[in-house]
Amino acid sequence: MRKTIFNFFAIFFSILGSLGVERYIQNKNDLRSKEILITNIKNELKQNYYSLIETRAALKSVVDVTDSITSNWKKIDSKMVKKFYYNNQYALRDDMKTILGSRPSYNPKNLYFNSMIYSGLILEIKNIKLRENLEQVYKTIDNSQSVGRYNSNDIYKWFDKLILKEKNLNQEDLFDRFKDFELLKLLYDRRRAQVGFLFLTENNIKSFEKLLKNIENPDLSIIE
Repeated sequence: MRKTIFNFFAIFFSILGSLGVERYIQNKNDLRSKEILITNIKNELKQNYYSLIETRAALKSVVDVTDSITSNWKKIDSKMVKKFYYNNQYALRDDMKTILGSRPSYNPKNLYFNSMIYSGLILEIKNIKLRENLEQVYKTIDNSQSVGRYNSNDIYKWFDKLILKEKNLNQEDLFDRFKDFELLKLLYDRRRAQVGFLFLTENNIKSFEKLLKNIENPDLSIIE
């Protein structure tokens, strides 16, 4: 009888010990997974930040080139346009409709942020303000990507209609012969759109700088 009771308790405590070890290992793995995800989030934020810096530089070049074109509209030709363009080098393209219509953009990286959302880990961020800022920054960079898209398409269409009508693939020749008030207005609209995009980009950069500073603060415990 005693042996049976002893064996029972031995098995019972053995099971408890086993479960305790499993829980310990699981907790360690969960903590390690969280640490890895937070590290990846930080790296992703930095990648987005530097992409925004590059986009800001490209946007400034677009605005400068557009200003040069519109202020010299009466005497401008395709050679002058390309000269302004190559001096700024905001993209490596040489066809006129791309030079006049292309819009700098970037693809926000949000793989690890989405992982935080879908796993519910974002709710474990202790600092509520930090969590809200993180969510707002990602939402803002996603929404700002559409700025100026339709205006760029209108400039492409201006060229495409002439290409078909004149049966002429030489965009430089088409620009020199047919540039008109419609295209000038589209360029003014493009400038306004890119200035708006630049304003949003500047705000996003400031938001990222503040967010990165808060996340790197050693006094802030990010995850429970």
